[in-house]
Order: sequence, then structure tokens, then C-alpha cells
Amino acid sequence: MLTKLLEAKSGLMIDELAAGLEITRSAVKQHLAGLQRAGYVQQASSRKTGGRPGFIYTLTESGIDLFPKRYSWFSRVMFESLRKTIGAERFGTYMYELGVDMSAAAIPRLVGKTRTERVVEIVKIMNETGFAARVVSPGKGEKIPRIECKNCVFHDLSKDYIEVCQFDLGFLSGLMGAPIEHQDCMQRGGNACRFKFTPLA
Repeated sequence: MLTKLLEAKSGLMIDELAAGLEITRSAVKQHLAGLQRAGYVQQASSRKTGGRPGFIYTLTESGIDLFPKRYSWFSRVMFESLRKTIGAERFGTYMYELGVDMSAAAIPRLVGKTRTERVVEIVKIMNETGFAARVVSPGKGEKIPRIECKNCVFHDLSKDYIEVCQFDLGFLSGLMGAPIEHQDCMQRGGNACRFKFTPLA
């Protein structure tokens, strides 16, 4: 049923789905009810069919997202082209600056917080995107907590494009407003990615 709705961008009526799937209208209604509850299908405006108006059903964004996407492949194409065009070093710099730029949207969440509170909020921001991050107590003689991540959301890309890690460094540095040291990296043999903020002089 989801495939039928994907093929018909303007939506389908119950009778059309029943005919296309060769099942009863009752079965279609049951399937649609379940898909609507899950948030994959929505009921759209009615369509006149010569008789009584009938509702049409379309996929929601969540429903469309169930189908395979090739984001990683597309990113590889772009990264490879960019690296060839500007060189590996400038590509790394570009990724760092991109991370700094992207941090701007989250800065309001950090306003008015102490540096330790900022680290806690930064970890929340990272976990919202899937990093599986946690706050680590400061080392001896340090005041600022560190950050440890058990999942890298760019893992597949960073295997071939280590410059992608610079995005994380730029993003975290931009959020904290301080330099950051990438102490351990999963792509370089570490069992986690660990980040240490450098206190401002």
C-alpha cells in the first residue's frame, strides 16, 4: 500500500487502492487506519467521483522517509569533487568553518549558562542528532568537563574522508566559543571520540 501511495503523488482513494492491491475496501480501511496512527499516511481533501465525494490518501513525510535514500552516496560524490577541486587541507578547513557556521543556530540555548552548564547542554544537542554523547569529569587540574561519544553519525563518510571530523571540531568549538582538542577518534583506533575544551587565556 505504501508503494502505491508513493507512486501516486496526488493521492489515491479507497476504491483505487482496493482495485490496485486486489483486496477489499474493508481491508484497505483497516490498513489505512493503522498507517495513519503510525503517522505514515494522511487523509487529504475530498475528490468528486460523479457520486458522493471521496477522501484521498497520501504519504506523510515520515511515510516517504520509510523508503531507501542514498544520502551517503550523494555526500561521497560531493566530498570527492570538493577535495579534488580545493585539496585535502582546504577541504578540512572548509568542514571546520562549516561546523562553526552550523553552531550558530544552537547558540541561543547556551546563553546565560556557565561553561560547565554549556558542556551539559552541548551533550544534549549532540544526542539529539544521534551521537550517544556523555559528559566526562574534568581531568586533574582542569575545570571544564570533557565530552565522550560512542557513536559517530558520520562514521561511514569519515572512513574515507577524515576531514569530516573537522566539522565536529568546528561545531563544538563554535558552541563553546573556545578551542577544542580531539583526544581520541574512533576512526583512528579509539573506542570512542573524546573532546577536551581548551580554556581561554
